[in-house]
Amino acid sequence: MAVLKYFLAVLFVGVAIAEPQWYNSRDGRRYLIDAEQKYNWLSAQQACSRRNLQLVEIKSAAKNEALVETLSSIFKRPINLWLGANDEFNPTQDPRRPFYWSSSGKRMDFTNWSEGSPANTNSNEHCVHICAKSQNYEWSDLACTEQIGLICEEQPQYNTHRQSLQEKGQKVVDITRKLFGSQQHEQKKSMEKLTRLIGQVVKKNNEIERYLEKIESNMAQSNDRTVELRNKELRSYVEAALKTVRELDQEMQDVAQQMYTKFSKDFNDVQKTIEYIMGNKNEQQDAAWK
Repeated sequence: MAVLKYFLAVLFVGVAIAEPQWYNSRDGRRYLIDAEQKYNWLSAQQACSRRNLQLVEIKSAAKNEALVETLSSIFKRPINLWLGANDEFNPTQDPRRPFYWSSSGKRMDFTNWSEGSPANTNSNEHCVHICAKSQNYEWSDLACTEQIGLICEEQPQYNTHRQSLQEKGQKVVDITRKLFGSQQHEQKKSMEKLTRLIGQVVKKNNEIERYLEKIESNMAQSNDRTVELRNKELRSYVEAALKTVRELDQEMQDVAQQMYTKFSKDFNDVQKTIEYIMGNKNEQQDAAWK
């Protein structure tokens, strides 16, 4: 008996914490869909609002087609789900009576009514829903007090903000990739030059060692005039080689400094461009990286 109570408690908690799920449609929109909990139309609207969302508004055939495709991938058949429209409690049963989207207040100009809808049966069906009895997730009017599921969507201004952030983020990625691509190219050129210079330094150092060995060997042989002249000549070679080594060393330092200066400049330019992208500060910098 205790085990049964524990199982029921766990099951109850699982149901209690069930949350609506987010789904992405192929046109880039996101929908929060709750088919488990039931809402009247007003409570559905409030449930969306508490999440800074709104009941979905379908204002075009393209949006409807993408949403239907999403719903078809989730559910095996049409189910009842609230949409964000009503007829402002129009008592007439005229199927041509106007309906309005609640968040924008705009009159509905695109419709996807199921056959025989909107009927306004008993003059009490004022809210729009996707109808479970339809063939392909078409709409119908329903009493606003009925308890069914819902579809929320992000508010237009949030969509615009999110899209703007995505675009800005992509620009940041693009210019960062361009910076590092450029730096890789510059670094490769600089490293090739440094490698060549190092090779020359090593060659000159080897020459100096040979000259010094010859001087030492000559000194060990004798102190005649010929040896002295030969050593003088070798010392000149050594001094010239040392001068070349110093020049090569300075050139290597110059290459390293140029590489650092170029990277610092490019990095600062990118930083300014990112600041512009995120805060629209300097249009010229953005144009420079296009």
